[in-house]
Amino acid sequence: MFRERIELLLDSISDSSDVEYSDTVQELIESAAEYMKRVVVLEAARSTAKHKMEGEEYREYIQQLDSSRSSAHNKLISNVKLVNRLCKQNGTPSVFEGDEDKRIEIADFAQLMMDEYFSTRIL
Repeated sequence: MFRERIELLLDSISDSSDVEYSDTVQELIESAAEYMKRVVVLEAARSTAKHKMEGEEYREYIQQLDSSRSSAHNKLISNVKLVNRLCKQNGTPSVFEGDEDKRIEIADFAQLMMDEYFSTRIL
């Protein structure tokens, strides 16, 4: 589903003078992967760091990881909005069909897109 929409957009871009926008599409995919990585790193740290850190050290560590996760999420949101604008300009279906102002929907989109890329990888 996502891969198909991305391919439609990339085909449309390659037929125009906007070939450099293919990098923007690549950034969307990579930012989704980076956001998922940051979520996993944060959740793993919440499980493990509390056993080796105490008090303020633990809070600061988790806060730093959460800040990194939030930055990755913001980058993902920007890339979703940009790629969806490209879809509209090129007359292709939006890659993300949810509400661009709902952070949780975009987070869920990242997971679904990464699941699709993983399950359809070439072995």
